[in-house]
Amino acid sequence: MVLKLPLDSLHESLGGKFFEFAGWKMPMKYTSSLKEAISVRNSAGIFDVSHMGRFLIKGPDVLEFLQRATSNDMKVKDGRTRYTLTLNEKGGIKDDNVTFKIKDDYVLFVVNAANREKIYKWFHKLLDEWNLDLEIEDVTLSTTMLAIQGPHAKRFVHKVLGKEFEMKKFRVVRTLYDERELYISTTGYTGEDGYELVISDFEWAESIYKELVNLGVTPCGLVARDILRLEAGLVLYGNDMDEETNPFEAKLDFAVKMSKQYFVGKEALQNIRESEISRIRVGITSGTRRSPRRGDKLFSGDKEVGIVTSGTFSPTTGAGIGMAYVSSEYSSLGTKLVLKGIKEFPVTVTKMPFYDESKYGWRRST
Repeated sequence: MVLKLPLDSLHESLGGKFFEFAGWKMPMKYTSSLKEAISVRNSAGIFDVSHMGRFLIKGPDVLEFLQRATSNDMKVKDGRTRYTLTLNEKGGIKDDNVTFKIKDDYVLFVVNAANREKIYKWFHKLLDEWNLDLEIEDVTLSTTMLAIQGPHAKRFVHKVLGKEFEMKKFRVVRTLYDERELYISTTGYTGEDGYELVISDFEWAESIYKELVNLGVTPCGLVARDILRLEAGLVLYGNDMDEETNPFEAKLDFAVKMSKQYFVGKEALQNIRESEISRIRVGITSGTRRSPRRGDKLFSGDKEVGIVTSGTFSPTTGAGIGMAYVSSEYSSLGTKLVLKGIKEFPVTVTKMPFYDESKYGWRRST
């Protein structure tokens, strides 16, 4: 059965073009995906990301559970968010996640849509083994999650809610707003500033969405979201990593705290770290409109040295960009390679994010 977003009829009325993604009927685009992406970079766009899995984890042992079950250090202050990885015993990535810490015994835990049932079952398996005092509730189907992203996003949200939230990046607040529960966080998947809202009232969520669009916020689909996350150098589960990928080769080891006494996969990662990492995730660009595509091969001379995992045309940079895994000796910035797919053209290993961070993204200075 294909799941529908709570605001499905609204997306249809806005002219959404749909496709199935991770078991959900999702708006692919409304007008032009490139225009939607540009609107986020230059002003503000809104995404319905209610397909993302959302677990409420409550109880005295929440912190201990997450310290064991995920790779990052969960000892953060209340009101902070933290990116982390859920690993298998071999150190492979079961999922990448964002934790919204409300307080020590209360966490909102976000998982990828395709992995929602897998991680829910995995967490309960670990809970049974460890016999800890907590509850895990899947609230995905009873809440809506909206992402409003872009340099003007916060101003629009403040106007609709009638309240300004003075929050630094990677923060979260849980509040009752007119007796309705709202989680508001300064997170996102576009590289831009903005908010993500988790709303328990569907009618209120629809009202917020409509008001934002009426103010000039652009409705955006998943294709624009994919363009934006790739421009920002952010990974997509199932494309850029999976259970056969370890955090070191994926360059996600910033979310791994080996100093923790224990977490699932730590022993395997210790062994992996002591051996040579044979491949590395890198960014590549064509410097032209020609775009890498998932599955394209990368060559140095006649030697195959890598494979593309994500690729697109970037409207922000005006060039084709992608992510790839390449043999470690070819991972240095500036390395010239040849991409062979439907077409053959040269690419260069480059930094991520792909855009100029002084002009775009939440770190922009202008």
